[in-house]
Amino acid sequence: MGKLTVMKYKTKRRTRDLDLIWEDLGNKESVLHLKNQPIQEDKPGLGQHYCVECSKYFESGHALVHHTKSKVHKRRLKQLKDIPYSQEEANGAAGLDLVKYQKKVLKQNERQEVQSLEKRDIDLLKTAKKNCFLNSLVDNEGEVLMV
Repeated sequence: MGKLTVMKYKTKRRTRDLDLIWEDLGNKESVLHLKNQPIQEDKPGLGQHYCVECSKYFESGHALVHHTKSKVHKRRLKQLKDIPYSQEEANGAAGLDLVKYQKKVLKQNERQEVQSLEKRDIDLLKTAKKNCFLNSLVDNEGEVLMV
């Protein structure tokens, strides 16, 4: 295999870069727009089965579900958890536009705090529902009811 052949196959499977996908995931409206696209005849599966995190179209819903369980998809999710490197970060490291970079860092820290609080609230709700369900299986005398 020559260099040209390798490049041909590499560009065939090329998807969007992580920073562009990360921006799409930051906005709920863009995620909804990507998930509910109009029918497009030139896309696989008429453009109806799309993985936003991997930026790929699939032929069927079954293929999309199988993909979400795959190692490739989980690896992409792990990559998207980190904030992508940007030109502002490079300028901040070089000492240019340091104030702008510090504002961006503060904004990112606030976003992470909000996400951690939301995750904690969801976990608390799940445990409360579980405890409520378990309490409904026990009567007043402490005996387990048959379901």
